[in-house]
Amino acid sequence: MRTFFWVSGELTEVQRFINVPMRWCEQYRARERRELWITTDAGREMKFVVHTRYLPARRGHRVAALVCRCEVVALLNLTTGDGVNFYRADPPLIWKRCDGAVVIAVALAAVIAAVALGRLEWLLVLPLLICAALALLFGRLAHRALTRRAVRRLLQQAAEPAARRARFSRVR
Repeated sequence: MRTFFWVSGELTEVQRFINVPMRWCEQYRARERRELWITTDAGREMKFVVHTRYLPARRGHRVAALVCRCEVVALLNLTTGDGVNFYRADPPLIWKRCDGAVVIAVALAAVIAAVALGRLEWLLVLPLLICAALALLFGRLAHRALTRRAVRRLLQQAAEPAARRARFSRVR
């Protein structure tokens, strides 16, 4: 089970960067990266890095960031009432270049071993390799769908009290 927690406070700094992969295997969800500095009500400053094209907040806004394993998965702007689910807006990649490189390397090793040793049993690795790659893809797809659903539910729960407060106001 994933553990989510909220970090709320004032957005004191937002910096936007363009992602440029430094290594051949690096891939990012979005071409842009934002560094967020949130000052909590206790006065503690926290830095988060979000790979996204869309950020519904700017400096000075009160925000609540939903964090899972030190990664911001959603942001709720308490000043404007707007929010974003980063797992929906910029979902994590299902297939990465490194995965393809590993599949090709293992397939080549199996073929070379089969030819060099004269044992065709090594070619049975190829269908197993395809099954492992498909299992990896479907596992990542299921993880993304379950996390997206959990984040959406938590964002709806966080937005509910604000909507109720706006509906029931005291008038003199």
